[in-house]
Amino acid sequence: MLKNSVPDCLKALASIFSPFAPLYIVGGAVRNSLLNYPVSDFDIASDLLAEKVEELLDGSNFQIVASYKRTGTLVIKCKQYKFEYTTFRQDSYPLKSGIHTPSKCIFTKDMQTDALRRDFTCNSLYYDIMQDKIIDLTGGQQDIKNKILCTVREPNQTLSEDALRIMRLVRFAVELGFEIERQTFEAAKEYASGLQEISKERIKDELIAIFNAVFKYNSKSLGVKPSDGIRLLVDIGAMKYILPEVLDMINVPQNPKFHIYDVYNHSLNTIDNLPPDLMMAGLLHDIAKSVLLKKYGNMYMHELAGSDMAREIMSRLKFSNTEIERISRLVRIHMFNVDGKTRLSKCRVFIADNLDYFDDFIALRRADGLATNPDNYDESLVQKMIDIKNQMVKDGLPITIKDLSVNGNDLLQCGYKGKEISEMLGKIRLWILQNGKVPQREEILNKLRRV
Repeated sequence: MLKNSVPDCLKALASIFSPFAPLYIVGGAVRNSLLNYPVSDFDIASDLLAEKVEELLDGSNFQIVASYKRTGTLVIKCKQYKFEYTTFRQDSYPLKSGIHTPSKCIFTKDMQTDALRRDFTCNSLYYDIMQDKIIDLTGGQQDIKNKILCTVREPNQTLSEDALRIMRLVRFAVELGFEIERQTFEAAKEYASGLQEISKERIKDELIAIFNAVFKYNSKSLGVKPSDGIRLLVDIGAMKYILPEVLDMINVPQNPKFHIYDVYNHSLNTIDNLPPDLMMAGLLHDIAKSVLLKKYGNMYMHELAGSDMAREIMSRLKFSNTEIERISRLVRIHMFNVDGKTRLSKCRVFIADNLDYFDDFIALRRADGLATNPDNYDESLVQKMIDIKNQMVKDGLPITIKDLSVNGNDLLQCGYKGKEISEMLGKIRLWILQNGKVPQREEILNKLRRV
């Protein structure tokens, strides 16, 4: 039961509240305790206004580190714990606006009113800390038992007022391994367009959470796949407002000599073979194929066009510059030596130029290969690149010009100047990588003097 998971400092906080109002744990922690999943984050609530809570905690061991009075929310810190406290309230949204933030909050003493402002019944359970009992006003315990996701109110009302709940619906379905109740699913389809009103940052954050969802409580053991979240977003009609380019991949055929799936299903199977931080690369690695096929009748050099598309898509979704560079680079290089016939000298140069992304490249290549045709997948092609890289490290080949045994001062002594110095250092590095042997410093200097 949840009682054994409640930190002592939260029990102490409930004692401070008790003369005035019961303190409740609400939401995911209560749900997880019923599912025997880990409990770590504790959202708490009562009917006390934020100002009253601040007054109660003044001079105590509890510190209020953030305050959002309009929504009655406080972030309360004690030791290593942070608890988000919210006063019971009723939220108002502009009619069918789809926006995530309520335009008006009315505080209330009524728990039923507070429960009905929440999203899904499984997240609308209250646990009375002092009384050690769960209060269920929306049928959440039965829905958890049946593994069903259902809105607390009529689905059209709940999902129309906050469209981000549609992405949360998908995330919880994958995270918990729950089925979406039919009317809730239909309402999600009807109000998916409301995602246009949600900030790109929030869209991006939920998309990342969906990528991570299957690993949070190991719903993979229930037969859930990471790609199931993407499929749900497509089936609901939400992907049109998140990443519409994905829809263009559906039913786009590929060469049956190599591929057993169309572009869409191949990309989703690629996701299933990747860690969460590389799933965006898996989703986008063939994103340009449909565009090129329509425009030119072929998919030649799709990795180059796809890299540009990945950069534009991720910029639109407000990913960080670091992540944009990482994923767009992986899309650009994912086809390198795909047939294993590239010259060894060229492989060494490629590895040196992309060493910072090499492990990601290998992961994407492996996932791509497994999703092309798992029965014909040849791990030796990937292993060959790993072996080349390991031999390069063993032989001490220069990854950058800083790894050379000569430097700019040496070239100055040999009569080089200005741009000639950096250009020649680059040529020396390239020459060594292509030859696969590190010459003695004097051998390099002798060559430079003879140039």
